[in-house]
Order: sequence, then structure tokens, then C-alpha cells
Amino acid sequence: MKIYSSLALATLLCITLSCNIDDKDFSQENLHGTWELSRYQAESELFYVDTYEFKEDGTFENRSTARQQDNNMDLGYNSITNGTYRLIGNVLTLKGDQFLTLPEGSTEWYTALDNLIGSDWNIEREYTIDLKERKSQLVLDYKCAPNELCAGPITYFRK
Repeated sequence: MKIYSSLALATLLCITLSCNIDDKDFSQENLHGTWELSRYQAESELFYVDTYEFKEDGTFENRSTARQQDNNMDLGYNSITNGTYRLIGNVLTLKGDQFLTLPEGSTEWYTALDNLIGSDWNIEREYTIDLKERKSQLVLDYKCAPNELCAGPITYFRK
């Protein structure tokens, strides 16, 4: 009986340690793919979805869309940012070079892709990242400057 208890404890310890090591592997390969965060708005009966797509060539796309609840279909776009990214340790740097958004004065939250207005946009942001739940969750934590309005860490889910 003692041997079974010791074996069970050793197995549990190995699983615990491997999960912790697994989630701290901050390589670009673990970042590649599509990550989403969706929020349901009862008023509009729509999901507002924020998506990051990290590509193997070091580029990314961040898009905000409105999605129907019943068929999971995107209805339109709020914004799209394209640029490059760099991952060093657990610090992710995003450099946006193109930004598409709704026309100024728009009263709608989303529109067709062709209706978004583009501009050159040079912005660079650093995030501390964390990978959780066996690399199925990406937590982005933007370090705010003093007096800057920022949200806390935001969790995206692998698609």
C-alpha cells in the first residue's frame, strides 16, 4: 500500500512540475496562431470580439469585430491593426504600422471591411505575457505610464 501511495505522490508531483514548466516556455512558436477574447453585450445581442493573430514571419494582426450569437459569424469590423512583433523572454513588443478604423463621426460600432479608414500608425507597446492552462490562454499585461488609463491583465484564448 505504501508503494502505491508513493507512486501516486510521485506521479502527481511530476504532473504539477511539468505543467508549471510547460506554461513558462515563452517561445515564438507558442505564440503563433489566433487568440480571441469575446464579450457579450445584452443590449445588442452581439459578441464583441478582440482577436490577435501572430504569424510565423513576425507579423501580427489585431482586429475588433462584432459577431452574431447564434451562428458565430462576424458581422463587421470596428478596427484592425497590422504590424510586427518581437518576443524576448516574457516581454512581447508590438509595433503597429497600419491602423484601420471606423470613419470619424460614425454612429455604428461596426462596418464592412471596405468602409474602414486607414492611416499610417507608428506605435510600439510592450506587454508582459503569461501562458496558462497548458498554453491555451495568453495573458497580456500592458505596463501603464503614470496617469494613463489602462485595464489590468487581459486573457485571450487560443482558437
